[in-house]
Amino acid sequence: MTVGGQIVVPALALRTPDGARLDAEATVRYARRAAGTWADVFILSGSTTRGDQLAVDERGELLDLWSALVPASRLVACCWCEEDVQEAARHAVTPMIVMHSPLDAEQALSLLASLPPGAYVYSHPKYGAAVLDATLTAAARQRGVLPAGAKISKITEGEIAAIRYAAGSAWTLWDASARHIHTSLAAGASGVVATPLSHIPIPFPERTLAVLQPAIDAVQQQLDDLPSRAARSGLLHQLASRNGG
Repeated sequence: MTVGGQIVVPALALRTPDGARLDAEATVRYARRAAGTWADVFILSGSTTRGDQLAVDERGELLDLWSALVPASRLVACCWCEEDVQEAARHAVTPMIVMHSPLDAEQALSLLASLPPGAYVYSHPKYGAAVLDATLTAAARQRGVLPAGAKISKITEGEIAAIRYAAGSAWTLWDASARHIHTSLAAGASGVVATPLSHIPIPFPERTLAVLQPAIDAVQQQLDDLPSRAARSGLLHQLASRNGG
């Protein structure tokens, strides 16, 4: 069965061996390899690849490099500050603003009201007290401040269905986990974020559930066995380096 929903892949931020700066040559090779796959969207500077630890100008450099090789329609820029939003606009790339400041629903609605048209948000409980659940989604839609889409972490099948109902059928809803692709899509997700594909494996798995899910699960198991976000990011970088960047 062909996977009909979007498969979204977080892009790695490849650095020089000494870690002092981004590795532009490796990034170009990596982005070209990614562009040649069927993956629908790539997230730049996301939490998976520790984008929050990059300098603002480094996140801008990634946008420069990727935008030269991949159409803007296949890119989303994770934005950690206002300067990131401005950089995304300069490249005509969809910004995905991290909800790391709202402490309650009213503050969250104020944040949503301030977003540029077409923006997405990234909601994860570790970044703040207010998350984009079904209640907040319904309130945002009622006030006319619902963003164009969202990547939402730590949600169940039932929560996906509830958010979908609150947001409407046309809204972009990405489950931040690709552990259960069929279940997520059946519940109402528009797509899933496939972190285990971040190293852009060679060959890239076919877009069939029977091939794609086991390929994701194999790497996910390795990630789950590691003790920290830094270790998981390190593994993905190691896997990417084996493929030439």
